[in-house]
Amino acid sequence: MRSPLKILYTINRMDVGGSQTHLLQVLRLLDRARFDPTLVCLSGEGNLLDQIGSTGVRVIDGGVRVGFKSPRVIPATLRLARIFRREGADIVHNYLLRANTVGSVAARLAGVPVVLASKRGCHERRGWELRGAQLGNALSDCVTTNAVAVRDFVHDDESCPLDKMVVIPSGVDTDRFQPRSDGGSTAQYKERLGMRAGDPVVGVVTRMRVRKGVEEFLAAMIEVRRRFPGAQAVIVGEVELDADLREMVVAGGLEPDLHLLGRRSDMPEVLSSFDVFVLSSHDEGMSNAILEAMSMEKPVVATDVGGTGEVVREGVSGRLVPPRVVPPLARAIEEMLADPASMVEMGRRGRSIVVEGFSARSMVRQMEALYERLATRRGEIGETALNLEAIS
Repeated sequence: MRSPLKILYTINRMDVGGSQTHLLQVLRLLDRARFDPTLVCLSGEGNLLDQIGSTGVRVIDGGVRVGFKSPRVIPATLRLARIFRREGADIVHNYLLRANTVGSVAARLAGVPVVLASKRGCHERRGWELRGAQLGNALSDCVTTNAVAVRDFVHDDESCPLDKMVVIPSGVDTDRFQPRSDGGSTAQYKERLGMRAGDPVVGVVTRMRVRKGVEEFLAAMIEVRRRFPGAQAVIVGEVELDADLREMVVAGGLEPDLHLLGRRSDMPEVLSSFDVFVLSSHDEGMSNAILEAMSMEKPVVATDVGGTGEVVREGVSGRLVPPRVVPPLARAIEEMLADPASMVEMGRRGRSIVVEGFSARSMVRQMEALYERLATRRGEIGETALNLEAIS
């Protein structure tokens, strides 16, 4: 019987984010009879590292704490290559820009048979970042993307060949994210979080970044409350309002009904309090948050960016609006709140879409099939590593 393929996953940091959450799912669900995973965190930092312990996966500090332009990146990359060689990696799968670049170079220096890069967003690269992204693509056997829109963007922006990329849609744990079976109603979940049970809750799950459209969400909710005065706005995530946003919230009369819940570990319960889920991003790959909300049978209003339109079906599971524009976002939320029966039906259809095409188990099975296909093509472990001692 063949030994499990040794896979090293590399990422710069394990802070809360879509790619990091995705990696946690992969590490939990990967078939350990066929694959032996290890996480290499280049910086050795991130508040999600503690959760890796629950997966039984070992974590290695990659010791790469410098950027592309630092002369120290060369010895750091050589140290990383020694780690890959010492661990006997059959496959290295890199995530996000720094790991895609440094990890791919180190893996090739170490003679790792199969190297993959991962792209999970539509972020324009320029200068050093673009050259680093292109280098990582060139050195990889395959580039995985989480949406057709991301694949097409990477092809256009980074000149990555289409035939080198594979689309594996993001997936969520549909067992964890499903309508609650504990007898609790939406009203009861609202009360548990300190919100009024009888008034609608419209929420976003995000990090405070301009491209996530927090300002547009707040402005839209100020408009919505002119028609629905009791509507409550919720932001989940490590969000603090700056002076300008605070002034807008106060002037618009939203402050009493704006709930900043911070980072949460009980997201199924939090989402149970929502009547409408909003994604107001300026750009996106494939949002884990939107998949989680749909899996919880929540109707969605989302900006039509990146891969969002591949999961949110206009008029079926939610509404799609243009990014960066407040009035269409506000009108779509209002139309949903005005038709509760339609919201319920959209939520049900949304969960069906996620269960059928965007479950975490389906995502990981597709990744496993890709790993085995690439390993077979490259003869598994037959490559000869470079002599790293000689080039240090």
